[in-house]
This record gives sequence, C-alpha cells and structure tokens, in this order.
Amino acid sequence: MNKTRITILKILLLTCLLLGMNALYRLFFYEKDIQKHSDDIYLVRDVVEEGCEVIYIGESSNITVRGDDLDKRPISSFIADYFPDLLVGNITKPASHAGIYYHYLNQIPDNSNVKTVIITLNLRSFNAEWIHSKLETPLQKSIVLIKDYPPLWNRFLLSFKGYDIKTEYERSLQVHYEWTYNTLNFPYPFPYKNVKEWDRAKAAEGIKKEDGTHDELLTPLACHFIKTYAFQIDTLKNPRIKDFDKIVKLAQKRGWNLVFNLMAENVEMADSLVGKDLLFLMKQNRDLLVDYYQRKGVLVVDNFDAVGDKEFVDRDWTTEHYAEQGRKIVARNVALSLRNIYPDYYQEVEYSTQKKRAFSHNCDEDNTWTQWHTITREQAFSGKKSSKTGKGDDFGLTFEYGIKNLPDSLKTVFVEMQIYMQALEHNAQIVLEITGKHSLTFPVKNTATEAKKWQKVSCRFDLDEDFYDWDIVKVYLYNPSNTVIYCDDIQVVFE
Repeated sequence: MNKTRITILKILLLTCLLLGMNALYRLFFYEKDIQKHSDDIYLVRDVVEEGCEVIYIGESSNITVRGDDLDKRPISSFIADYFPDLLVGNITKPASHAGIYYHYLNQIPDNSNVKTVIITLNLRSFNAEWIHSKLETPLQKSIVLIKDYPPLWNRFLLSFKGYDIKTEYERSLQVHYEWTYNTLNFPYPFPYKNVKEWDRAKAAEGIKKEDGTHDELLTPLACHFIKTYAFQIDTLKNPRIKDFDKIVKLAQKRGWNLVFNLMAENVEMADSLVGKDLLFLMKQNRDLLVDYYQRKGVLVVDNFDAVGDKEFVDRDWTTEHYAEQGRKIVARNVALSLRNIYPDYYQEVEYSTQKKRAFSHNCDEDNTWTQWHTITREQAFSGKKSSKTGKGDDFGLTFEYGIKNLPDSLKTVFVEMQIYMQALEHNAQIVLEITGKHSLTFPVKNTATEAKKWQKVSCRFDLDEDFYDWDIVKVYLYNPSNTVIYCDDIQVVFE
C-alpha cells in the first residue's frame, strides 16, 4: 500500500512539475519562440484584432501581380470592394496549402468576429509535386509551435524535430514513386499507363516549330503540364482531401460560413501544348472537388476555366498567378457567391481607369508591392511593421509599376521614406530603376546621419525624355551591407 501511495505521489508531483514548467514557458519564453519560429501566427492575430468578419486564406495566387497592372491589389481586396461595410481580411502564406491553413484557422478564438472563411482550393496542391514539395519541411516546422498541444510539448517537438522532416532527395523519390506507380485511368484507350511514360513520350515527340524542329522552351513546359495535372484524386488516400475535410469539420464546429475558391487554371495553354487527354483529367478532378465539397455543405466557387491565357503571369511554369483582370474575374465570382450570404451588404463595383501619380505604403496594408518577405515587426515608425534590409536581404519593399499606366508628361519622381539604421557602416541607397535601361541612386547617408533613430529621408529624381519608351519603373531601398536598416511609410510621387 505504501509503495502504491508513493507511486501516486510521484506521479502527482511530476504532473504538477510539468504543469508548472508549461505555465512558466508560456509566460516567459513562448512568445519569443513564436516570433522566431512561427511568426506567421501574426497574420491570424492581425485579422482577429482588426475585427474582420470575413477572412480570405490563400497562397501566392492572392498577391502575385504583373508589372503592367494598373491596380496591384490582391484578390482579397477586390472581393472586399463588393462589401464596403464588411471587414474583410486576408491570411496569405506563399506555397502553403490546406494542411497549413487548418492550423491557422484553429488559432482563431471562439469569441472572434469571424463569421465567414474563404479558402483557396488550388487544384495543383493535390498533386505529387506539391504534396511532397521541398518546401514542406520548413512549412511543417513553422506550425509546430501553434499546434493544439501544450506549448511546452510543442517546444519539445520543435527541439527534437518531431515533425515531417525529409531531405529534398527523399521528397523527390516520393514524387517519382507516384509518377511511376499511380496508374492513369481513362474511359477510352490511352497509350501511357502513368505520368512517367507520358512525360517521356512528350519530351521525345516535343512541341514543333514551324520548321519542324523542337521548341526548346515549349517542350519542357508541355512536359511540366503533364507532371502537374496528370493525376486523379483519390478521396480516401489523398492527404490534401483529409486537410480540407478537417477544415470543414472545424468550420462546422465554429459555426462559420465556409467558401472554397477553386482557382483558375490555364486550360487554354494545357490544351494547346498537351491536348484533350490532359484536359479530361483536369476537368475530372475539378468535377470531383466541386461535387465532393458541395455535398458537405461548402459553398464552392468554380473559377476553373474563368481566366484566359493572356491573364496568366507566368509563361514558363504552371501557376495560378494572374494579372489584374484575372484577379478581378476571380474576385467577382467569389463576391457573387458571397452575395448569397450577405445580400444586404453587396454592392456593384465600377473601377476607375484614371491614372495615378502618387503612391504610398506603410508596410501594414495589403501586400501590393514586391519584396514583401522583408516585412518585419522588429521595428516600425507607424503601425506595427516595416521593411528590413541588410545581411543578405539587399532590396527593401519595392514599388513596381508599368510606365504606360502613369499619366503623360511626367518630369520628376519625389521619394520619401522613414529610415532606421542599426549602425552607420553601410552604403545604402534609394534607387529609381528603369527596367532594362539604368538606375538612379541617392545615398541614404546624405540625409540620415544618426543610428538607432527614425529619420525622414527624401530625394528627387529627374526623368529622361525617353522615359515613356520603357516598360517598368521601380523604387526601393538598396542595402547590400551587413548593417540592418528598416524603412517605413514610403511615398512615391510622380510630378
């Protein structure tokens, strides 16, 4: 009996010790570790703190733009235009997928204002290359600390690599295994039994130029279309189905309206490069996803073939990256579906074609400028964020715009930004770049002379007479040194 009591006492003491250690870790160390290893959780916290009722969650398709876009806002912002009296926020993480989205959504408190969640349903995310992507290890590492376990246990898992961690070679073997052993089934005779055979045949046959020779650019692209879209979703085995199913259950538990935004694919290019056999597989997967999730009560917005070839940004790869009109098409279709949920809030939108000459960014708003990965919470002049440069990140948040979209007869560009320097040992410059022509620079030290203090830096660049003969103009902070420099509240004004 005494031994039993001693054992029970030891168990109780150990339990109390672990609970105490967990409480101390949460109180003193957890947030620091979150900032270091899982700072994407702030994407979730921001939309919750802002009181957003509608949240759009997606990958790079939400934010990728083309240089000549007049309006470079993301899909989520275009959706928000149709509901001006609703707070619409976005959580955007490039290369992410439903397995990551689930953990973000699970971090939303029960008492938040969130009522509707729009999730990017990306057809490519169901294929072997994305499921076994080399980016999967860092993605899985980034969510360890926010999983639904005690914080101390999550830290233990992170320290001892208790997550899906594989080398690029191991993941490549997984991809090639599926390409070899997953049989393609057609309702008619088809000469190839798997992706590997089809890919090899297309590479040998090639895409022909007018003179009959292989097109060295389009042939690899055709092969990539096959490797990207030649698959058939098994709802019992595909891990991405399981990820989306978990989201459906979470939404039901929280009482959210759930919307899946099936992204547009470049069916025109797929047809021209590969043909009807590949289109059959693509449409088969589209039909399966729409039917499967509609039967689960999800509002599915089918944008599969809504965007034409000319609106796809990437011409040498398969992506869901659209130019301005493509993003607007997708956004409008989502908005029209949301009208069923918010009929009293919906308003038609007419976009102005008036050309702008003044632009600004406070590093907190929608990521409509490039080099967004430099945004950090370490310092801020206003708001919560700034753009961090130095130590390998040479280029700060970048204004990029099509010159043809600017007003006529411009003579100068006025640039102003707030600068915070960790030290004075640097050669940072504000740069005006005319893509394909030249760059004009202004040394930051000409104005900013004190370290560890926010200072306003401004300059003016004269535009050459042939300015309108070129395509893209860029403005950014260039800092190739090892001194960290932050910039915030950037203004670019053409005069």
